[in-house]
Amino acid sequence: MTTKNKILMASLKFFLVRGYENTTLSMIADAVNIKKPSIYYHFKSKEDLLFNSIYFILDNLEKQITHSITKSDNPKQQLESFFECILDFNSKLSLMIGNDFNAPINFITIFQLYSNRFCELSKRINEYYENISSILKDIIDQGQKKKLIKNTLDKEMTVIDIISRIEGLIALSTIYKSIDLNSIRNQLYENLWASISLENNSPKTKKFFNYGHINLGRKW
Repeated sequence: MTTKNKILMASLKFFLVRGYENTTLSMIADAVNIKKPSIYYHFKSKEDLLFNSIYFILDNLEKQITHSITKSDNPKQQLESFFECILDFNSKLSLMIGNDFNAPINFITIFQLYSNRFCELSKRINEYYENISSILKDIIDQGQKKKLIKNTLDKEMTVIDIISRIEGLIALSTIYKSIDLNSIRNQLYENLWASISLENNSPKTKKFFNYGHINLGRKW
């Protein structure tokens, strides 16, 4: 790994675990075993490091999502790949930065903390959500054309539901230590699919959301 990448990974770990305000360039330099001024050879400032850390997360996650859904043209498998990809990315990111795998992180937290503070980050984060929303809408559209997904679904609300379930699961797993993410993820995906699909394997399956009655107070 190059020195630049080592600095980036160390920065990412500190920002995710300690937060931007509680992270200093000296901490990052010590973690990489370099002098503090050496950081400026690769990055302009701590703010530049934060931006590059978030760009790293978003760029890699988008690539992995796109790659994962191209492995199949079946909407059910594509949706499962989408679901699994984000959960796996969060776990792999935890390993990548040297965090204990049994103490998962929530990379979405960093989006929430700094999207309002830095306009440039807000634009990139918004672009990410627009990109994954477009991917999900395409999957839903193909599923409806193939008569696998209900035609009565509101695509916008369904997309929000799917993203909320995935991100909610990641957030909950980081604060509710009794949750074993790997043991419940498959069942949670099956519940998701049951709520939107035309498959009727279980007449007792309950609909989780009535999309027609959801009214968001602000833009996603």
